Amino acid sequence: FDMGECDFTLPGQYAMIEAGGIRRPYQVCDFDSNRFTIVFPAEGREGTVLSQLRPGDDVIVSAGLGNGFDLDAIPDNSYLVADDLGIPEMLGLARSLLMRGKTCKLILSYPSKKDIYMLESFANLVNEIEVLTLDGSNGREGNASDAVRKAPYICAGGSLSMLRSLADKSAEGQFSMSSTVLAESADYDDCFIETTEGRLNCSDAGPVFDKNIIKWDTLV
Repeated sequence: FDMGECDFTLPGQYAMIEAGGIRRPYQVCDFDSNRFTIVFPAEGREGTVLSQLRPGDDVIVSAGLGNGFDLDAIPDNSYLVADDLGIPEMLGLARSLLMRGKTCKLILSYPSKKDIYMLESFANLVNEIEVLTLDGSNGREGNASDAVRKAPYICAGGSLSMLRSLADKSAEGQFSMSSTVLAESADYDDCFIETTEGRLNCSDAGPVFDKNIIKWDTLV
């Protein structure tokens, strides 16, 4: 999407896009000063509407929304972990860390080999990539969290079950709730999670949170 002037400042921020009468938030893969990119399944009503857009078509976009990943807080040799629901926003994060001279390991998981997408986009951005599939059709079987025993620092995005299983595998980290809370809410502007700092609005205080403030037992 070409905006003339983008409002994104950090990976992990999201865009609200309205097209064909449908308004919903999307994870952002990457951005520069003029445009941003999203990846979405071209299925269902929402995906069909977006996939039929052509250069020159106009949509209503609010960009640079929410809080993204705090790049200064992420140390060298961190883990980036995502299942198929959180992979898009990991691309911008990996690129931003590389530009800061920070190395990282990337762990991704997909339902099956046929569902693998965006993998080639991470080439040359990270030191190491490990890929799992839930059915084992691409080699190692399991979810992305199964490949992590202990890590010094984790940045993660994806399903709630995966994020919850990662929560105690590092002392520090930042978790994006965009695919589990924000994008599944019936009203994106009235979506909250419980934290040690109180009840926080996902679209303002998040979607990226310090993992240690999230009250995991309150998330369903």
